[in-house]
Amino acid sequence: MSRVVSVTLLALLALSVGLSVGASTGTSGSSATTSGTTSNDLSRSTDDVKGKLITPADDQGNMTSSEERALDVPDLMAVMVECNDSFRIEMGYLESLNESGSFPDEIDRTPKCYVRCVLEKTGVASEDGLFDPAQAAAVFAGERNGVLMTNLEDLASRCAADRNEKCKCERSYNFIKCLMEAEIKEYVSN
Repeated sequence: MSRVVSVTLLALLALSVGLSVGASTGTSGSSATTSGTTSNDLSRSTDDVKGKLITPADDQGNMTSSEERALDVPDLMAVMVECNDSFRIEMGYLESLNESGSFPDEIDRTPKCYVRCVLEKTGVASEDGLFDPAQAAAVFAGERNGVLMTNLEDLASRCAADRNEKCKCERSYNFIKCLMEAEIKEYVSN
């Protein structure tokens, strides 16, 4: 089964870019965890991610609007490394987010602020805490469970609605949690 680190991240945020957790920890095939993820752990996988963004093309091989948007998407791994310098997050948190849609500890604010940092630096979230579903679809484009995710913008729109948490870290985490749970329900559970 293909594992996709979304966001996510995304984990998050290698979220949905086709990067396996093994690649981001320097192992292959197994579900590896570390006691803490360093910038070096995340930056080792930057080269592994290049060229793995999956977006659809039309019948003539021309780029679609989502592909054109994807060309303007910041390097997700570089953003993750940068945010990890400010908000240290363990790889186990990202694995849990990818597999279940949530963090193992939802009280710890640091991983939630890591998500906020990644979403803001990729343009998915504004500094005002508003979300851009089209940008989320471009940033997290890819496949889950071997299936191309074609409705990310719709899923992100639903998750962006009614986000009224006062804390921007909490709001960002709840957005990505909603998106990840929706992806899992749509592309893994069925």
